[in-house]
Amino acid sequence: MFVKAVSAEVRAHNHKMIRQESAILDVLPESVPAPRRLATIEHGPWVVLATTWAPGATEAFWTDESIAAVAKACRTASGHMAPGALPPVAQRIFDFDGWTRLLEIGTSDQWEAAHAGPAADVVAGWEHWTAGSALVHRDIRLDNTAVDPQDRAAVLLDWAYAAAGAPWVDLAQMAADVVATGHVLGRQAATRSAYELLRTLPPEASRFVVGLAGMWCIRAATMPDTVIPGMSTWRRARSAALRPLVTRLITDHRDGRSVKRGAGSPRRGTSS
Repeated sequence: MFVKAVSAEVRAHNHKMIRQESAILDVLPESVPAPRRLATIEHGPWVVLATTWAPGATEAFWTDESIAAVAKACRTASGHMAPGALPPVAQRIFDFDGWTRLLEIGTSDQWEAAHAGPAADVVAGWEHWTAGSALVHRDIRLDNTAVDPQDRAAVLLDWAYAAAGAPWVDLAQMAADVVATGHVLGRQAATRSAYELLRTLPPEASRFVVGLAGMWCIRAATMPDTVIPGMSTWRRARSAALRPLVTRLITDHRDGRSVKRGAGSPRRGTSS
């Protein structure tokens, strides 16, 4: 089994997230690639969540194999209708007005000055075009997955932000993380892999990636490292790593380029 615990006296937000994840795991369909809750224990300020063990491991960088395995897991999850207990994904998306707010407080360099305005236009209306009824994990990062290279399969971990939304949300978030976390073959391979994945998705997925970059940027600029030291540096680095991809996505949006839907497009199912 896998066990995680936190004290509300140390990290009240994480304490809330463990309780929230416990409830979410109980309503996920069995066919979703997720751990199963075994027990939740509360004692004083502490909360403990025990789940089944996820086979595989989490590597430091993405590989072509892990991208394929996690993408498959995301498509499997989004092939289910979200359980009724889950909120709309707009309630799980934060600071997507990052580029607009950055313009208000002042950009920090020439790239931001040139791109924050167009990026804000790309992200506008996100509450509407992220909506849907598919099961969305909403926090896909490499460190929230366990990949088994032998079975070429992945389990999605940490379900505290699960919601009902557009079926491409998790794949878009994965594309952003491939660039932000990095590919074992380097930065260019990461950006290329992310862009190729986005080309299989609706154009809103590319807009979502632009929104994530703005989210990390504004949070790095406005939220101090009071709980987790170095968090602002981590967020700033992620936003900066996405700049080449964001530049290309803004250009695609401005030019009205059509997105080719391929075999990798997300599937919709009727499981519940």
